[in-house]
Amino acid sequence: VLGAKEKNWSWDQAMRVIINDKRYGALKTLGERKQAFNEYLGQRKKLEAEERRLRQRKAKEEFRKMLEESKELTSSTRWSKAMTMFEDDERFKAVERAAEREDLFRSYLVDLQEKERAKAQEEYRRNRLEYRQFLETCGFIKVNSQWRKVQDRLEDDERCARLEKIDRLEIFMEYIRDMEKEEEEQRKIQKEQLKRTERKNRDEFRKMMEEHVAAGTLTAKSHWRDYCLKVKDSAAYQAVSSNTSGSTPKDLFDDVAEELEKQYHDDKTRIKDAMKLGKITITSTWTFEEFKTAILEDIGSPPISDINLKLVFEDLLERAKEKEEKEAKKRQRLAKDFTDLLSTFKEISAASNWEECKQLFEESSEYRSIGEESFSREIFEEYVARLQEKAKEKERKREEEKVKKEKEREEKEKRKEKERKEKEREKEREREREREKEKGKERTKKDETESENVDVIDSYGHKEEKKREKDKERKHRKRHQSAADDVSSDKDEKDESKKSRRHGSDRKKSRKHAYSPESDSESRHKRHKRDHRDGSRRNGGYEELEDGELGEDGEIQ
Repeated sequence: VLGAKEKNWSWDQAMRVIINDKRYGALKTLGERKQAFNEYLGQRKKLEAEERRLRQRKAKEEFRKMLEESKELTSSTRWSKAMTMFEDDERFKAVERAAEREDLFRSYLVDLQEKERAKAQEEYRRNRLEYRQFLETCGFIKVNSQWRKVQDRLEDDERCARLEKIDRLEIFMEYIRDMEKEEEEQRKIQKEQLKRTERKNRDEFRKMMEEHVAAGTLTAKSHWRDYCLKVKDSAAYQAVSSNTSGSTPKDLFDDVAEELEKQYHDDKTRIKDAMKLGKITITSTWTFEEFKTAILEDIGSPPISDINLKLVFEDLLERAKEKEEKEAKKRQRLAKDFTDLLSTFKEISAASNWEECKQLFEESSEYRSIGEESFSREIFEEYVARLQEKAKEKERKREEEKVKKEKEREEKEKRKEKERKEKEREKEREREREREKEKGKERTKKDETESENVDVIDSYGHKEEKKREKDKERKHRKRHQSAADDVSSDKDEKDESKKSRRHGSDRKKSRKHAYSPESDSESRHKRHKRDHRDGSRRNGGYEELEDGELGEDGEIQ
């Protein structure tokens, strides 16, 4: 009934217009008519609002399309500039409110910035990807390569210019890390393969040891050192020895040895129980077959392997031997104690017997500790036999000592006789030296007597001659002190001979003018002295000299 222009009417206004319309009576009550009127008003407002919204949205879309079509517009364009750019465009005017236009403009700029940023990021990612692909083609880059050493070789490529240096470094480090990861993965794969190989090697070594256990080569008493010498050349041992991780051959051996030892102790316990049940006592003379036959009935089930049975037998046999050795040592100790006791009794001699001496020690602890009289008597008889042997030895030594003393006495007498003869010969030589000494003194006196007859006219020459004679005598006493003195003495004698010849020639000249008996006496004196010196040299060390003089051998007589 109402048109579009009556949308703002009130109920009263509408009543005046529609009350005469026949459709007014379609609704019986006033409340229904009023409700229908209100519903109509609400629908009209909604319809108009929707139409207005659609117009505004279309205007906004056109406004945005206008902005998108602009080539001059960028994300940095200001609103004031945009207003001058689009103020004549109908699409700009279609948006009535200025604030709304600015909001649409700024919203578009945000989207434009996002697009530019997304485009830049896409290009950045593409450049990074291309640079990474470039690095992957460089064969000189290794997992341990350093950036500072390779960056110069990379900068010639155009893909490097698209990125900053820090980006290139980052991509290089990522590439190195990826290479390290890949290498680590390869190491893990190799390590896993190595583990499987080493596990297989250990299994093969265990299998070999099981075979040796079955064959009796490896037992509970086996030691690693001995077993290693047996298997060190086998392929299974060589393979497991080359393992770099896991159990070593010794560890695997210890595991098997521990199981064998446990089984061995269990079997040993059963064997001992069987021996107690059958009251079996093993001795050092038993054989394995005798031992096996003796306990076979009392073992029961399950049966014990011959390997462990033999090991237990060897152990028991060793202990039986040790027990017998210990008992033998104990008997030796008791025998020694009893022997020491016997040695304290002076009454026991080489002629003593058991019945006579038994009362001396039968109450002693040493005798009672032995327990067996037969053994004690055997010890006693051995002790008496040793006493007899000692007595014989003592008598033999006494005889030897007697013979030795007699021999020493004879040798002593011979030495005394020899010394006596030596002393007699020494006395004879002493008397001979005394006679020679007396003769020397007489010759000296004679020389002195003759020297007094020297010519007075040649007194000056005579004094020189006497001085030379004294020098000769002093040199004669000292010529045997050293070889150097001897040589010096010879030179002096030669000099004296020359001087004598000169003096002789002088005297000859004097004799041409005057001859005297004194000069003849002087010549005889010199000739006698020279003969005396030559005789002394011929006699050598046998000539007796005065006390304090040196002989031919250089010793003081």
